[in-house]
Amino acid sequence: MRVVCMVPSWTETLLACGVNVVGRTRYCIHPADEVADIAVVGGTKDVQWDKVAALSPDLVIFDKEENTKPMADSCPYPYFATHAESVQDMPRALRLLAQQLNNYGLIELAARFQLLLNHPVAIEPAALPLLAHKDAVPNSVLTDERPWLYLIWRKPYMSIGRHTFIYSVFAHLGLSHKLLAFEPNYPELSFEDITKLNPILLCSTEPLCWYGIRCLRFLESRMESL
Repeated sequence: MRVVCMVPSWTETLLACGVNVVGRTRYCIHPADEVADIAVVGGTKDVQWDKVAALSPDLVIFDKEENTKPMADSCPYPYFATHAESVQDMPRALRLLAQQLNNYGLIELAARFQLLLNHPVAIEPAALPLLAHKDAVPNSVLTDERPWLYLIWRKPYMSIGRHTFIYSVFAHLGLSHKLLAFEPNYPELSFEDITKLNPILLCSTEPLCWYGIRCLRFLESRMESL
């Protein structure tokens, strides 16, 4: 089956399960060596159907949180839209995706996720898997008493609410009390707002980076370290 995936973290997950992904977004950058040869057909909020047409897909994959309804409404091919509001939804989301793709690897991931969810793992703040960056402070800052502000976007700055998938992962890890979480799912904040909060900033490279296999691997690594 030839698949065009418009969801960055699903792209990574599908490739790990051997799915034939022939089209992706410009934000689908993991794993770099595998996505390099996959055609880019747009972004998470836009798609160029003429480029998709050249790929002759059997299925297009969207996500209700990541993509827009107009994208799905304009899709001239069979499509499937996932929707996982919390980490607890992942086993079901993976099973549904497996049914669409007839892929046993996704079923195995669902079972692994369910096992982890049955055994919540509390971690120390400094154990978060932060990426190295020349302007980033050491992980030890996470033990500071200041609250954390998780930013998913810039121009405008956007954070997360307590009803988002990202927040649910922190809650599963026993770290929700450290987060500044809002009622809207993705509130916009001004620089002045952030300054007044005086938080420790957690800056995401991809809003849904916690979806799929990346989230699973991290949770499994925490379980193994106990």
